[in-house]
Amino acid sequence: MTPAEPTYAPHSAYHVLRSVNTIDYSVASAGDAADSAPASPVSWSQSNAVVFGRGNRVHYKNMADTEDVAQQLCKITGSLGSLRLVQCGGKDQPNVVALATSGGGVQLWDLVAKKMVCSWKMKNVTSMCFGENMLTIGDEKGTLRHYDTRVLDPTKMKEQLKKVTRHQGRILKAAWKEDGKHLATGDQNGLVLVWDARRPRVPLEVGEMVQRRRKMQHVGAVTALAWCPWQTKYLVTGDSTAEGTGTIRVWDVVDDSPSTEWPTKVELDAQVTSLHFSPHIRELLSTHGPGKTAPAPVTPTTPSTPLDDPFASASIVVDPFTSRISNSVVVHQFPTMRHVTTVPVAKSNVAGSVLSPNGHRIVFAVPEESQLKVWEVWGKFKAPKPPSLYETCAIR
Repeated sequence: MTPAEPTYAPHSAYHVLRSVNTIDYSVASAGDAADSAPASPVSWSQSNAVVFGRGNRVHYKNMADTEDVAQQLCKITGSLGSLRLVQCGGKDQPNVVALATSGGGVQLWDLVAKKMVCSWKMKNVTSMCFGENMLTIGDEKGTLRHYDTRVLDPTKMKEQLKKVTRHQGRILKAAWKEDGKHLATGDQNGLVLVWDARRPRVPLEVGEMVQRRRKMQHVGAVTALAWCPWQTKYLVTGDSTAEGTGTIRVWDVVDDSPSTEWPTKVELDAQVTSLHFSPHIRELLSTHGPGKTAPAPVTPTTPSTPLDDPFASASIVVDPFTSRISNSVVVHQFPTMRHVTTVPVAKSNVAGSVLSPNGHRIVFAVPEESQLKVWEVWGKFKAPKPPSLYETCAIR
């Protein structure tokens, strides 16, 4: 007997995933070779505005209004270099957005007032994320800095700054857990660290046993992080190797001896560029780059005319094999990691993505196509209607 086809809930990405529209988008070119951090300046605010870059101009678009035209928030001046990162605040700061530039500028803006509320200098910013009344910034050398965003005086903000150095390479990704109790960070050397907000100086000892200590280590650079919102002990991370492959790892940051019932590693033939959990259904989404290419076999041919040299070898040149998930979005069930669907979303690298606050839509950043691609991803959960009084009392 053939196994039955899996069935998916109506609000699963299997049924919902589809393109909606696009937004013009561009990434400013790096000003110099030292500015090597990957740039993907786009974020989605809790007030439902997508904030993004068009060259050195920062725009925002109200996603609640389909007819709304993107408006300019500000322009990055030449002295600050090029726009590198955009990060919107959390639930306690729904209208705040942080900008970082290649020239060492960090700015906080109010989306409603359309004005800058604070700015300071910090070189080599490579990652940003908001926690509870806090902006965490990672840099090129592996240093984390925690800024209290309630303090808008730059001098006082720097006086209260908490600085931690444990990474030995560029911090590419950082993500606070929704409850604000734990922070995850990942660097270009493949190291993932988890921090307790109550003891921010020393990372937690979690992960696999490596030389008598627990460690979370990838082969490639850590390019994606996501905390599970409904099984909060799980952190999922993704990497990208120089060969074009990627791996998704599942970490239990609570149990020293986690269950082996579910897979903890998924090896893929394309880079992992972002990860998102659905808040509505037990599914995990990953986006991927161009992936690994392998040379296609050369097929010999026979001469087609008597004029051809019968002793000459001929061959048909075939395009190289590309990854089956190249420039695609892949959805997995969680924690089983069973495949749900794979859909190509671009012809070139999907540099990253941001999920809407309600978890129904996603924006894919495709710099090489100068587009942000807006897609439906997960539907609204509809609870089954309880039986009516007539149905429960009817005589059968």
